[in-house]
Amino acid sequence: MPLAFGLYGRLALDQVAYREVAAAVDASGRFAENFTNRGIRSYMWGPLMLFGDDSDRRATATRLKDMHGQVRGRGRGHFEGERYSALKPALWKWVGTSSLLVFYTGYVSTYGARLDAEQREVVYRTILAMSDYDLNSDQAAVPATVAEMEEYYESVATTDLADNDFLQWANASFDAMPVPTLFGPHWLHVLITPMWRVATPLLSRPARICAEAAAHPRMRELLGVEWNSRRALEFRVYTAMIRAGRKYLPKWALLEPLAYNRYRYERLRAAYTAPQLTSFAAPKP
Repeated sequence: MPLAFGLYGRLALDQVAYREVAAAVDASGRFAENFTNRGIRSYMWGPLMLFGDDSDRRATATRLKDMHGQVRGRGRGHFEGERYSALKPALWKWVGTSSLLVFYTGYVSTYGARLDAEQREVVYRTILAMSDYDLNSDQAAVPATVAEMEEYYESVATTDLADNDFLQWANASFDAMPVPTLFGPHWLHVLITPMWRVATPLLSRPARICAEAAAHPRMRELLGVEWNSRRALEFRVYTAMIRAGRKYLPKWALLEPLAYNRYRYERLRAAYTAPQLTSFAAPKP
């Protein structure tokens, strides 16, 4: 669901609490150029990798790895002298794991009270199986189970996650995101700018609360989150709305278009196979 991704996408801030990742994305300049455009581009990789056919998924994963191979160098400004390489196994593992956790953590935070340990494992392994993110390196591999993932995250949170200028800038930018310019003519961007500036702080509130509720304690600490009963109640309202929407709204209104296309395909496939025989052998007398 795009809405669920939007509500929990802020969890990806944990990526730039890792200093080398922050140095790399800061050096690119694309976040500073237009934070919203950069977020949209990041989002649009996901459906191709999760819901495309096998050949498209493999091609998308290969392209993503090839393009990340160009991300290497030294940081600037606050990150002066910091060397980075996106294909460094430790960085690749962290970005891959934290990207997967946007989906996993968002899901279990919304439905957590109804999920036992086995069901959480199914959710995690399903998302892991749908992605094709790993490099040909055991050191870069995303953890295979929930227990391994939790142990790995705790280790990184303890030893590597720290405050930095880019993390704080990105956190603040979520509440004042610029008008997206990837689609439509320039005159339209100018026209909607006043309304966008008024609406963005209001619309970003649910995303802030949902991400803060689901965030690891270390990330809450780094971002100065003061969790309280009022925010907890607000979070319960948002998750109840997500669950109600998923239950009552039609699939076309809920699912990402590629996911809806896959859903329709599987429904049609089931309709074609339902009347088929289970064996062509002659009946036994």
